[in-house]
Amino acid sequence: MAISNIVKSWLFQVFQIPSILFGIFTLYHLLMDRTLRNALNNHVIIAMVFVGLILQFIDVSALAYYWRTGTALVSTRAFCLTWASVHAVGFVGTVNLVAWASIERHILIFHQNWVGTKAKRFFLHYLPLVICMMFPGVFYITMYFIVPCSVTMNYKLTDCGYYSCITVNPAVALYDTIANYLISPFLIVIFSVALIIRVLASRCRARQRIQWRNYRKMAIQLLSISFLYMFLYCPPIFQYTAYVAGLKQIVATSYYSDSNYFGYYVIHLTPLICALSMPELQTKFKICFPCCRRCRVAIGPQALMMTRPTAAIAAIAK
Repeated sequence: MAISNIVKSWLFQVFQIPSILFGIFTLYHLLMDRTLRNALNNHVIIAMVFVGLILQFIDVSALAYYWRTGTALVSTRAFCLTWASVHAVGFVGTVNLVAWASIERHILIFHQNWVGTKAKRFFLHYLPLVICMMFPGVFYITMYFIVPCSVTMNYKLTDCGYYSCITVNPAVALYDTIANYLISPFLIVIFSVALIIRVLASRCRARQRIQWRNYRKMAIQLLSISFLYMFLYCPPIFQYTAYVAGLKQIVATSYYSDSNYFGYYVIHLTPLICALSMPELQTKFKICFPCCRRCRVAIGPQALMMTRPTAAIAAIAK
């Protein structure tokens, strides 16, 4: 049974506000703390949270309004183009960043010498972050703003129907499906599973136990985010791949529709997972929100009052 649009809208709004607050909290502390800001493993987290906040303010708000009313948030061509562009570039770019993080963790944990110089850091750290956002950005902006599109704008459709500018051309649609929607989820699964295997193998070696303690935080941080995408974002993508491979589209239609909807929750939950998977942010969170601290009773030496029965005291006095 498919979830109704009004329920989708209210669920989105329930998760949206906490997600924005966690996103601002995480981004603020990652940028203001010099140690956290300079750590290479946090740069992809900063990029994901920043793009996620843009999606929250524009895409998620527009989708929640669309599911509640059946029309676009603002019925203008400029807004529709902005909505379609932010939705496509932001969502695909975020998944690309997670895929790259799954690859980069292998470098940061097991091959630190690969980023030991400025030149190596540029080509193996900073440049991939730019490419993750640049490729979908160039593709979708070209298709929406440069290539002529005969699709009529419809305020009653998601993204005002602008995504049809891509699907109208079979070759372009095939490229979009493979490059923007299939490759990254498979990379997330493959390299996350590979990281688990390498971590378990390294822990079995006595000489690498000390080194593993230093990089455990990075592995846990990445795997927490990867599992979120593997359980929420990847299932509809894999099901779509099965449809393309020949599976009849009448199979699990309701599940496909609902799983596509829940795939959006990776945007809601990513800031929360980032904050909870980093011990430094956990400490800052408890400082900012004292109500989340555990109440601990201080136990110390106490003076004990020793008393004796009245009869015993009287006997001693005699």
